[in-house]
Amino acid sequence: MAARRSEPRAVSSFVERTAFIAARRTRLALLSLLVAAVGLVFWTGCASTVRPPVGAKDPITVRLYSTGRHAGLLLPCSEGRTVEYGYGDWDWYALAKNGWWRAPATVLWPNQGTLGRRYLRGEDLAAMGDTYGAGSLALIRVPREAAGRLLARLDAEFVAGGEPHFNRLYDMWFVKHPDRFWFLHDCHDEVTGWLRELGCSVSWAPIRLGLAVEKPQG
Repeated sequence: MAARRSEPRAVSSFVERTAFIAARRTRLALLSLLVAAVGLVFWTGCASTVRPPVGAKDPITVRLYSTGRHAGLLLPCSEGRTVEYGYGDWDWYALAKNGWWRAPATVLWPNQGTLGRRYLRGEDLAAMGDTYGAGSLALIRVPREAAGRLLARLDAEFVAGGEPHFNRLYDMWFVKHPDRFWFLHDCHDEVTGWLRELGCSVSWAPIRLGLAVEKPQG
């Protein structure tokens, strides 16, 4: 009888060991995915060079925002204001679900994209110089007409994105974006498309780690 009573305890112990081993394997698998993702990025990734258009007709200044990890674009708009647009992962940026353990799932397969927007007063932007938050600003002269077309398209995409969600961490409003976010299409790739609409040329890279504006010769 004593041997029979010990059987449930033995089964419970076996189940606990099995659960512990499974959880450990899951953690190791996630860690391996994270290491593989980081290795892939640093093995194939590099910054792309942005070349402003030459001889832009009726030029206007836009600003490329770069932190190294993130990129955005600032465009002049009405009433002396400037609007900043950025792109990213919905959960990571809009909902601030940015714990390190979420990184593999965020970058290794396509996820819901988001378009972020905020407005700045012209005098506030001028006072910042070439620094902006945790990053820097690079000035680019582009055709005014092209900037107007891009601004109108991004405004329309923002309106079509549904109910905006405000994130105090980034001081931005976010809506869902049709382009899926992952390591083969992140903020640098999305902003690259915007810059090309403005007449800029952007060098190709298998995985973009950043965007750097080419300095004028001489």
